[in-house]
Amino acid sequence: MSLIKKIQLFLSYWYQRYLLATELYMVEPWEKVVIHIVFAVLLTLFWWFNKTLVVGGISSLRNTASVQAIS
Repeated sequence: MSLIKKIQLFLSYWYQRYLLATELYMVEPWEKVVIHIVFAVLLTLFWWFNKTLVVGGISSLRNTASVQAIS
């Protein structure tokens, strides 16, 4: 079995598990598209929140703590 076929089977397996876990296997195709878009937007917003606010806040706290330790 070729590597591409194995990868395709692997992705197909996990996509089917995703559809079963989210119960998207029983909705219309247009509803799947809408829900996938909502999931993508939410994932992007979570990524942006962590990238800008959490990481930025931690780095500013570290810089403040190191300045206070020096003085």
